Amino acid sequence: MEEHAEYARREPKRQANFLLPEPLLAELRRLIPAKMRSQVVASALERELARIKAKKALSDYFGAWRAADGKA
Repeated sequence: MEEHAEYARREPKRQANFLLPEPLLAELRRLIPAKMRSQVVASALERELARIKAKKALSDYFGAWRAADGKA
């Protein structure tokens, strides 16, 4: 519950509406208390966005540290 309290103190929230596959939504509802679902979804989304950004950064800059002649 400590994490839930920290989540409540963060920046302002806005409602977002999006679709989830039924089995995923059913599992979320089964495992996570109603008052914690937004926190869990936001946390998962933050982790996934960080992963996507890191992957993009690696892709964008792959090889940038190689020597000018192309040799490592």
